[in-house]
Amino acid sequence: MAGLKQALVGLVLAGWVGAAAAQSLPTPSRTMYKCTVNKVTAYSDKPCLGAERLTVTPTRGVNKLSGTERIGKDVRAEQHRELWADAFQPITGMTREEYEVYHRRFKLSTAAKQECRQLDPSLLQLEAMEKAADKGSKATVQRDLFVLRQRFTELRC
Repeated sequence: MAGLKQALVGLVLAGWVGAAAAQSLPTPSRTMYKCTVNKVTAYSDKPCLGAERLTVTPTRGVNKLSGTERIGKDVRAEQHRELWADAFQPITGMTREEYEVYHRRFKLSTAAKQECRQLDPSLLQLEAMEKAADKGSKATVQRDLFVLRQRFTELRC
Protein backbone atom coordinates (compact mmCIF):
# COMPACT_ATOMS: atom_id res chain seq x y z
CA MET A 1 0.00 0.00 0.00
CA ALA A 2 2.87 2.37 0.80
CA GLY A 3 4.35 1.70 -2.64
CA LEU A 4 1.05 2.65 -4.28
CA LYS A 5 0.90 5.93 -2.35
CA GLN A 6 4.49 6.77 -3.36
CA ALA A 7 3.67 6.01 -6.99
CA LEU A 8 0.58 8.26 -6.89
CA VAL A 9 2.53 11.08 -5.24
CA GLY A 10 5.23 10.67 -7.90
CA LEU A 11 2.67 10.90 -10.69
CA VAL A 12 1.09 14.02 -9.20
CA LEU A 13 4.50 15.68 -8.81
CA ALA A 14 5.46 14.72 -12.35
CA GLY A 15 2.23 16.31 -13.60
CA TRP A 16 2.97 19.53 -11.75
CA VAL A 17 6.52 19.66 -13.05
CA GLY A 18 5.28 18.96 -16.59
CA ALA A 19 2.66 21.70 -16.32
CA ALA A 20 5.25 24.17 -15.01
CA ALA A 21 7.65 23.31 -17.83
CA ALA A 22 4.90 23.68 -20.44
CA GLN A 23 4.02 27.14 -19.11
CA SER A 24 7.61 28.34 -19.38
CA LEU A 25 7.97 27.49 -23.06
CA PRO A 26 8.09 30.45 -25.45
CA THR A 27 5.13 31.02 -27.72
CA PRO A 28 5.52 29.38 -31.12
CA SER A 29 6.67 31.64 -33.90
CA ARG A 30 4.91 31.85 -37.23
CA THR A 31 8.04 33.28 -38.81
CA MET A 32 10.52 30.73 -40.04
CA TYR A 33 13.82 31.24 -41.79
CA LYS A 34 15.16 29.14 -44.65
CA CYS A 35 18.94 29.04 -44.36
CA THR A 36 21.12 27.60 -47.10
CA VAL A 37 24.80 27.07 -46.31
CA ASN A 38 27.09 25.04 -48.62
CA LYS A 39 24.08 23.69 -50.54
CA VAL A 40 22.50 22.41 -47.29
CA THR A 41 19.10 23.89 -46.48
CA ALA A 42 17.79 24.15 -42.92
CA TYR A 43 14.65 25.72 -41.48
CA SER A 44 14.65 27.49 -38.13
CA ASP A 45 12.73 30.00 -36.06
CA LYS A 46 16.03 31.83 -35.47
CA PRO A 47 17.45 34.08 -38.19
CA CYS A 48 20.70 33.28 -39.98
CA LEU A 49 22.90 35.24 -42.35
CA GLY A 50 21.29 35.40 -45.80
CA ALA A 51 18.08 33.73 -44.63
CA GLU A 52 14.84 33.78 -46.57
CA ARG A 53 11.93 34.73 -44.30
CA LEU A 54 8.90 32.44 -44.48
CA THR A 55 5.54 32.88 -42.80
CA VAL A 56 3.88 29.60 -41.79
CA THR A 57 0.34 28.89 -40.69
CA PRO A 58 0.00 26.04 -38.22
CA THR A 59 -2.84 23.56 -38.44
CA ARG A 60 -5.88 24.18 -36.28
CA GLY A 61 -6.96 20.77 -35.07
CA VAL A 62 -7.65 17.26 -36.36
CA ASN A 63 -11.34 17.39 -37.20
CA LYS A 64 -11.27 14.93 -40.10
CA LEU A 65 -9.80 11.95 -38.27
CA SER A 66 -12.58 11.33 -35.77
CA GLY A 67 -15.47 13.32 -37.20
CA THR A 68 -15.58 15.44 -34.04
CA GLU A 69 -13.91 18.76 -33.49
CA ARG A 70 -10.73 18.37 -31.45
CA ILE A 71 -8.77 21.54 -30.91
CA GLY A 72 -6.19 22.41 -28.33
CA LYS A 73 -6.18 25.17 -25.78
CA ASP A 74 -3.83 27.28 -27.89
CA VAL A 75 -6.07 27.11 -30.96
CA ARG A 76 -9.13 27.89 -28.88
CA ALA A 77 -7.34 30.96 -27.45
CA GLU A 78 -6.33 32.03 -30.97
CA GLN A 79 -9.92 31.71 -32.19
CA HIS A 80 -11.07 33.73 -29.19
CA ARG A 81 -8.56 36.50 -30.00
CA GLU A 82 -9.76 36.50 -33.62
CA LEU A 83 -13.35 36.98 -32.45
CA TRP A 84 -12.27 39.90 -30.25
CA ALA A 85 -10.25 41.38 -33.11
CA ASP A 86 -13.30 41.19 -35.39
CA ALA A 87 -15.53 42.71 -32.71
CA PHE A 88 -13.16 45.59 -31.95
CA GLN A 89 -12.17 46.23 -35.59
CA PRO A 90 -14.73 49.04 -36.09
CA ILE A 91 -13.45 50.80 -32.94
CA THR A 92 -9.70 50.21 -33.23
CA GLY A 93 -9.33 49.92 -36.99
CA MET A 94 -6.93 46.99 -36.45
CA THR A 95 -7.05 43.92 -38.67
CA ARG A 96 -6.74 40.42 -37.17
CA GLU A 97 -3.01 40.43 -37.93
CA GLU A 98 -2.47 43.85 -36.34
CA TYR A 99 -4.45 42.79 -33.27
CA GLU A 100 -2.33 39.62 -33.00
CA VAL A 101 0.85 41.73 -33.05
CA TYR A 102 -0.66 44.04 -30.42
CA HIS A 103 -1.59 41.05 -28.25
CA ARG A 104 1.84 39.42 -28.63
CA ARG A 105 3.63 42.66 -27.65
CA PHE A 106 1.21 43.65 -24.87
CA LYS A 107 3.42 42.49 -21.97
CA LEU A 108 6.63 44.00 -23.37
CA SER A 109 8.10 47.08 -21.75
CA THR A 110 7.34 50.46 -23.27
CA ALA A 111 10.90 50.76 -24.57
CA ALA A 112 10.72 47.29 -26.17
CA LYS A 113 7.36 48.10 -27.81
CA GLN A 114 8.81 51.31 -29.22
CA GLU A 115 11.88 49.51 -30.56
CA CYS A 116 9.66 46.84 -32.14
CA ARG A 117 7.61 49.53 -33.87
CA GLN A 118 10.84 51.02 -35.23
CA LEU A 119 12.13 47.64 -36.37
CA ASP A 120 8.97 46.76 -38.33
CA PRO A 121 9.47 49.21 -41.24
CA SER A 122 13.27 48.84 -41.11
CA LEU A 123 13.00 45.09 -41.63
CA LEU A 124 10.59 45.51 -44.54
CA GLN A 125 12.86 48.11 -46.13
CA LEU A 126 15.98 45.94 -45.77
CA GLU A 127 14.16 42.88 -47.16
CA ALA A 128 13.19 44.93 -50.21
CA MET A 129 16.76 46.20 -50.53
CA GLU A 130 18.06 42.62 -50.33
CA LYS A 131 15.87 41.56 -53.23
CA ALA A 132 16.99 44.52 -55.35
CA ALA A 133 20.69 44.42 -54.36
CA ASP A 134 23.46 43.44 -56.73
CA LYS A 135 26.12 40.88 -55.75
CA GLY A 136 28.51 43.53 -54.42
CA SER A 137 26.13 45.12 -51.91
CA LYS A 138 24.00 42.08 -51.11
CA ALA A 139 26.36 40.76 -48.39
CA THR A 140 26.25 44.08 -46.51
CA VAL A 141 22.46 44.27 -46.71
CA GLN A 142 22.15 40.65 -45.55
CA ARG A 143 24.44 41.33 -42.59
CA ASP A 144 22.38 44.39 -41.56
CA LEU A 145 19.18 42.39 -42.00
CA PHE A 146 20.57 39.56 -39.87
CA VAL A 147 21.40 41.97 -37.03
CA LEU A 148 17.91 43.50 -37.11
CA ARG A 149 16.24 40.08 -37.21
CA GLN A 150 18.28 38.94 -34.22
CA ARG A 151 17.24 42.03 -32.27
CA PHE A 152 13.61 41.50 -33.31
CA THR A 153 13.79 37.92 -31.98
CA GLU A 154 15.53 38.94 -28.75
CA LEU A 155 12.85 41.52 -28.00
CA ARG A 156 10.11 38.95 -28.74
CA CYS A 157 8.47 41.36 -31.14
